[in-house]
Amino acid sequence: MSNTRKWRAKDRTTKPNSRQKRNGLFLDEHPACQACGEPSEETHHRLPADHPDRHEWKHMTALCRDCHVEVHR
Repeated sequence: MSNTRKWRAKDRTTKPNSRQKRNGLFLDEHPACQACGEPSEETHHRLPADHPDRHEWKHMTALCRDCHVEVHR
């Protein structure tokens, strides 16, 4: 699995790229994990990486780290 807990624990850059900005804005609007209610930390894209609408908010979910790892299992 490419999204390991070790990778997720890395500090975020001080100069975020557009993906990090978009995901940060989404998490600001969705502060609670949509699966368990804990504070959200990551965004999950429900569409495949090559789908043109992948980054629309209606196709994204705010999740805590544990729930995001579980989704990818």
